[in-house]
Amino acid sequence: MKKLFTVFALLLAGLVSISFQDKTVAFYIGTADKGANSSVSLCELNMSTGQVTVIDTFNNCVGPGYVAISPNKKNLYAVGGDKIVAFAIGGDKKLTYLNSESSAGAGPCHVSVHPSGKAAYVSNYGGGSFSAYDLQPDGKVSAAVLKEQYSGTGPNEKRQDKAHAHFATASPDGKYVYVTDLGSDKIMNYVADSKGALKPNAAQPFFSGKPGAGPRHLIIHPSGKSLFLLNELEATLTSCTIDKNGVIKALNTYPTIPADYAGPTNTSSAIHLHPNGKFVYVSNRGHNSISAFKIGANGALEMVDQQTKSIAIPRDFNIDPSGKFMIVANQSTDNLVIYDVDAATGKFSFRQESIGVKAPICVAFL
Repeated sequence: MKKLFTVFALLLAGLVSISFQDKTVAFYIGTADKGANSSVSLCELNMSTGQVTVIDTFNNCVGPGYVAISPNKKNLYAVGGDKIVAFAIGGDKKLTYLNSESSAGAGPCHVSVHPSGKAAYVSNYGGGSFSAYDLQPDGKVSAAVLKEQYSGTGPNEKRQDKAHAHFATASPDGKYVYVTDLGSDKIMNYVADSKGALKPNAAQPFFSGKPGAGPRHLIIHPSGKSLFLLNELEATLTSCTIDKNGVIKALNTYPTIPADYAGPTNTSSAIHLHPNGKFVYVSNRGHNSISAFKIGANGALEMVDQQTKSIAIPRDFNIDPSGKFMIVANQSTDNLVIYDVDAATGKFSFRQESIGVKAPICVAFL
């Protein structure tokens, strides 16, 4: 009887341990800090309380602003210091440096990974160029296998004096890759093979947005049929369709801030979908807000909420995989803010200010 009790107690302890582990979700924070101690931070979000804890920091990259996680969750890639840096993600979620390569352009601002896990893409804002890389089976990154130098200008003389590649992402099925150029108001359009290698899309080499809008980031719906483009300079969100050939067509454009806003200059910054695919959220710097839009039939959008409490230059934010919490990265106040999200309505409410992190500009859930 005593042995049976001992076995039961051990099993119960194991269940409690598993239950406790399931209550936390790991995520990584990228930073704009370019100091000697600039780091990628590993954090945990407690799914019961919304509390965030810093687990460790990794300073193998100067100013690791944006990070991307491989589809198999075994590797993380960061850009900073004119490099792309590869890390292995351990069983304890901690990072081990693997290698780095030149970003093949000045001022890299964004990195992403193809759904195959075999290619990575870097957007160089300062140099106005785009680079593609092969990813090895061990997670290491090759030297750039494709370098595209963009050209062109826009009507905003201060911000659109030349090309500024800002963001790249693949369609959910991996067949197409889109790169935004804020400087020329274009989305470059590529066809990708099964390993993520690219060639211009003959059906539409590029999509032209509204002059002066300044396309920054975009998000593609899991269906692969809708694309939502965030325009930084105009503070608008454009709903688009994608056809079977990867061709983008604009439907309608929606303001992301109030029409009567008269405060500091606003620039919109990040865009993310709710995990249930029913809502799209965008952040605004200047107005210092997050706006929520309900996705309706045929890609029509309706703003359902906008919050500003404790938000200060939200360069990025993200929603945890369960759709319960939103983490807002405040670049100007060096901290994170937690919001509760209602998955049924898309509305969200302030929960608490959270940990201090220097100049946080990217939130990536594992």
